[in-house]
Amino acid sequence: MNSFVEAWLEASSDLGIEVIHPFTFQSTTGEFITIVGVYLPDFGSVKGTLLTCRFDSDEVYDLLDKDKTGFHQSGLNPNSYEPYNRDVYVETLNDWGWYGLGKPPHWYSYKY
Repeated sequence: MNSFVEAWLEASSDLGIEVIHPFTFQSTTGEFITIVGVYLPDFGSVKGTLLTCRFDSDEVYDLLDKDKTGFHQSGLNPNSYEPYNRDVYVETLNDWGWYGLGKPPHWYSYKY
């Protein structure tokens, strides 16, 4: 497991959010893609957020650039997101927005 994933799994435990790793999905072209980063099903869009990381292959980035999957997609600077920093993660997740079913976590604050 890489340091990016470890930080997001710590966030999952601390913030009470779902973080999935590894994550495989089918592209609109029918290809199956597995990201080395994580998937956040409740933030960023109705389909969730794919968080690619520096350990993902160029092929993954190229395919995601061409594919209109409906996922929110982000690559985060490891200098800001590794190791886990609660305040930084909460701010980022608030910016992306809650799209999950049910109530958002108690720390979530809608800012729009």
